[in-house]
Amino acid sequence: MTSTRRTFVRRVATGGLAVATLGTAGVQGVRFVTGGEERSTTDEAKALVAGSLLALASDVPGASVEAHGSLTVRNLVVDGARDPDVLALADPTLFEGLATNVTLFATNALVLAYNPDSAYADALDSDWARTLERDDVRLGRTDPKADPLGYRTVLALQLAEEAGLAAPTLLDDSHVFPETALVRALEAGKLDAAFVYTNMAVEHDLPFVDLPSAIDFSDPTEADRYATASLALPNRTVHGAPIRYGVTAMTDAGSAWVESLTTDTTRLRDHGFTVPGAYPVDQPVE
Repeated sequence: MTSTRRTFVRRVATGGLAVATLGTAGVQGVRFVTGGEERSTTDEAKALVAGSLLALASDVPGASVEAHGSLTVRNLVVDGARDPDVLALADPTLFEGLATNVTLFATNALVLAYNPDSAYADALDSDWARTLERDDVRLGRTDPKADPLGYRTVLALQLAEEAGLAAPTLLDDSHVFPETALVRALEAGKLDAAFVYTNMAVEHDLPFVDLPSAIDFSDPTEADRYATASLALPNRTVHGAPIRYGVTAMTDAGSAWVESLTTDTTRLRDHGFTVPGAYPVDQPVE
């Protein structure tokens, strides 16, 4: 397996900045604000999105964007703490009870990003599985109770156990960060490597190792294998499945923004997402 590094130029409105916010149970997220303050004019939609969609969503004009892990986003809406015009999540099954239809607009893959200045950069690139088993390698991941990236990481390691990977030890020894903070920790040298989505590595110009398609949740032909992995979470049990991103307009005010997000395939691919030829696709919530 080889690492891939691409250059990503982020197109953000002049004067933009990201500020921390607190969501349900104090889980940290990020709200993207242009011009130094949150805008709330009547012609701007409120978009509540998955953490891995933050950079992309912030490049789509016409909305103020707040990002958390998708499970946290769901809980914020269910609890009545947020009333967005747009809801965009990294797992379309999380729309259950919140919407009747969802637009699938992108896919992704789980990868292992690493800090190029890490003492283990070359070793991670050449043999990531064995290198991660070293006691002194600092591995990062997200919380499976907060976002699909977190539970997909656990599920991927379950699948990798068949090849001899010591998944329980890796999970116990890893460092857990909010989805919106994980890559920053990796860039700051607090971690040697982290399980992230392809787009997260591309957007931050981080080198990464492509995981086998049998465990990276990118290949629809591997769906039956993915489904053999499962994880019990509060209020739900999740099963492995190909990664799909979904979005819905919760109000009429969000419709135009959703259209812009889902139809600009060049922007999606520039951010590191994969866009199947049939996308965007509208479907009932599963």
